[in-house]
Amino acid sequence: MQPDGRIRRVRRRTTRALVRFGIALMVLALAGCETNERLQPPIALNSPYPSRQVWAIAPFANESGFSMIRPDRIADLFAAQTEQINGVDVVPVNRVLMAMRKADMHGIATPGDARTLMNLLGVDGLIVGTITAYDPYPPPKLGAAVQLYHRDVEPAPGWLNPIEVTRARTEHVYPGALANNMPTAQASGMFDSTNHETLMQLDQFSAGRTEPGGAYGQRIYLVNMELYTQFVAYRLLHDVLESERIRLMPPPPATQPAAPR
Repeated sequence: MQPDGRIRRVRRRTTRALVRFGIALMVLALAGCETNERLQPPIALNSPYPSRQVWAIAPFANESGFSMIRPDRIADLFAAQTEQINGVDVVPVNRVLMAMRKADMHGIATPGDARTLMNLLGVDGLIVGTITAYDPYPPPKLGAAVQLYHRDVEPAPGWLNPIEVTRARTEHVYPGALANNMPTAQASGMFDSTNHETLMQLDQFSAGRTEPGGAYGQRIYLVNMELYTQFVAYRLLHDVLESERIRLMPPPPATQPAAPR
């Protein structure tokens, strides 16, 4: 009888272990389903141009009165968002700084400076920006204005290899020049996180860009100034691309005058 009792005890323990294992699998499956349901793709920006573009971001000017701003770091954060535009490649900011040093340029003060830098880098577009207000302490505030200089002259096919441009270690002067000295698009804004419209825009941007179940959730952008700067970059780039989309729309067909009766 003793062996039979041991067998029954082993069977009961085995059954309990299998039940616990099954429950654990169900919990993991439900957690996985919940996580997948909470995941969503972020809202992306799309290029309005018919062909793939290569852009560069110049170091930002600082007119905010806050002396701790790093213009090159602001440019890096804007470049990170620009790189996420579908149809746009971005030249590393370090290459932009190197080209400016070689040309003895301390900033982009005139449209001529923008044209010179674009030709040195061989890019299709150049973002030039200014920080107008900066308060990194919660609730953060950031004001900025950006201008897009774009090369409207279509170069010969095959004149530019985007991979070569974004990975090259030296600058080359490429053929072609700007058809217009003035920026083709510009955008500006004051993004105050106490403003409800700004918070609504931030919620839209951060959806799909935060870790589900994280300690801060979507509000992580309100306690990290670099993340908040990327949100501002997204909003300004959105407005710039919308301006370009309107500019590139074909003109409406001319209406024919009504024939006299």
